[in-house]
Amino acid sequence: MAAAYEIKGDERFRVRAYDNAAEVIEQATSEVKDLWEEDKLKEIPGIGQGIASYLDEYFRTGKVKHFEAIKKTMPGGMSPLLQIPSVGPKTAYRLAKELGIETIEELRRACEKHQVAELEGFGEVSEKEILQGIAELESRSERILLPVAASIADSYVAFLKEHPAVVRADPLGSLRRQTATVGDIDIAVATSQSAKVTKHFVSYPGVSRILSQGEAKASVILKTGQQVDLMTQKPEAYGALLQHFTGSKNHNIHLRSLAQSKGLSLSEYGIKKGEKLLEYATEEEFYRALGMAWISPELREDTGEIEAAIKGNLPHLVEVSDLKGDLHSHTIYSDGENTPVEMAQAAKKLGRQFLAITDHTPSLKTHTRKEMDIWIAKRNAEIKEAGQKAGLETLAGIEVNIDTNGELAFPDEFLARYDLVLAAIHTSFNASKERMTKRFLAAAANPHVDIIAHPTGRLLNGRQGYEADWPAIFKACAQYRVAMEINCQFVRLDLPDTLVREARGKGVCFSLGSDAHNVESLANLAFGVSVARRGWCEAGDVVNTWTIRDLRKWLERR
Repeated sequence: MAAAYEIKGDERFRVRAYDNAAEVIEQATSEVKDLWEEDKLKEIPGIGQGIASYLDEYFRTGKVKHFEAIKKTMPGGMSPLLQIPSVGPKTAYRLAKELGIETIEELRRACEKHQVAELEGFGEVSEKEILQGIAELESRSERILLPVAASIADSYVAFLKEHPAVVRADPLGSLRRQTATVGDIDIAVATSQSAKVTKHFVSYPGVSRILSQGEAKASVILKTGQQVDLMTQKPEAYGALLQHFTGSKNHNIHLRSLAQSKGLSLSEYGIKKGEKLLEYATEEEFYRALGMAWISPELREDTGEIEAAIKGNLPHLVEVSDLKGDLHSHTIYSDGENTPVEMAQAAKKLGRQFLAITDHTPSLKTHTRKEMDIWIAKRNAEIKEAGQKAGLETLAGIEVNIDTNGELAFPDEFLARYDLVLAAIHTSFNASKERMTKRFLAAAANPHVDIIAHPTGRLLNGRQGYEADWPAIFKACAQYRVAMEINCQFVRLDLPDTLVREARGKGVCFSLGSDAHNVESLANLAFGVSVARRGWCEAGDVVNTWTIRDLRKWLERR
């Protein structure tokens, strides 16, 4: 509607009113329909009497007559084109009306045929900008992997903190909650000089294009294609903004319901009691005002954390600093890039006390029994020596495939010679749920298996995880004291957090493995900790936090 009014040449205040309303509703962490049912639409900042009446009509009838009438005066293809960063309302209107374009793909083809450049007032430059905008939109269509989003946000936050007006800066949304993939990169800043901060924000060296720059908010496209949005708040009310835009939506809806039962109203500005707005500089103060302990962002999914916070029963979540070692890595003995000593030295520099080197098993089809004996002895000796040179404990481990019948692709007599055995599925991914379950159950029952590695086999933005009877598998792992791995590779983060929590509830312990194939990837463990925290894990649930003595005792349990 804002676009339609801009094209019709209506007063700027009307266009701005609709723009503001759209932004408020898009970013709302409460269900707008719930507010309508409670007759509280007018309490939403930016929703005036006119728009509130249209929302009322929409929720009652499923449409708004006035909106329908306006839309009939606009070409049908205009709306989808507005998603493109470089295409505004008037441009979308002309492209849809003069070229008869109805989809983004049709617009791409028109640009490639130079039909857009031939339109009056466009030209080759405009055509290239439109194609660039389409490319940017498509690059944002897939969710961003957590480590990628975290790297971008960390760099941007560090840049923002260089400005003296920035009191504090934090990522928001799913990134702050550390979900495996992230939709948008949003950053909050506490400042009493918002205009100066937004000006600094858009000057970031990685910015390709400025989408918007207001006094309190700004939005940019980076040279890498991601969009980053900024919102600012005065320090005295920063805690409320941070809580509000961290989410999740379900967590905030539950909080709002709880607040209403106390006669309170929540927003990004604070907590309203009657006509008085109470501001909170920190999230701790905000949650305390609602009668509960502060809740770690990773837990804010409305899965019992609010009830636990009220009762004081929140878990003491595992921290990166709790980790003492890494239990999954590879060297030149299989598909790694570095030697055992190079991996051990790099692990030592990261503060690790122990490292398990778990190369893939060699093929039995191409090696004789004698050759395998020599290979195992040589590799185990080199791994032990690598630990002595680096000054940390090294475990000679192995990663073995679970065959389709549940047997391990390496004889038990060989597996018995290792400190640690990881079992994983690397073949026949499309087996039935029943077959997959039997493979895992057989592996868990094998007395040499210590860890089930990257259990679901998922590849983020690539491959769905296997179907299996996870409750039965978790029960078997608890029975045999086999750990489920949280694989820390960027594209895996597997076991997923929801299954981590389910497994924890059945008494399963967890292993974090960087699955590093080079020295740089040893730092991946931190993202596995995020998964463990989202699964409500405490330090004792993760075997990497145990002393080497306790770890070895566990490895000798069977």
